Amino acid sequence: MADLLLELLGALLEILGEALLQLIFELVVEVLSELIQNLRERGPVFSSMGLGFAGAAAGFLSVRLFPHRLVVARVVLPGASLLLAPLATGFAMYFLGKGLRRLGREPTDLASFRGAAIFAFAMALIRWWLVGPSH
Repeated sequence: MADLLLELLGALLEILGEALLQLIFELVVEVLSELIQNLRERGPVFSSMGLGFAGAAAGFLSVRLFPHRLVVARVVLPGASLLLAPLATGFAMYFLGKGLRRLGREPTDLASFRGAAIFAFAMALIRWWLVGPSH
């Protein structure tokens, strides 16, 4: 009987903990979106700094979630992702922003080549620094 109560209590705490984490995540997203909007209104330099900070934060979060290299294969040119990932991400987000404009929507700075490349470079740099280059 005590084991059943402990299991139920554990399940309840897990559900409450997850709900609390989701609430905290939502609040952080709201604050960051407001901050990035304010930075965007100040100009491209401040917006770029905000996107770089957000990319670094995403890099730290990704290292916490995936503390190992995502591609295990031997890499010919270590650190190439520091250049290739931002370029690929920049082009992809540029085309997304272009499509949004065609639909009459105003894309965020992240949906531009510059914004996406800065975000992706900061994220890749943090991952490369903390996880390390391939051996």
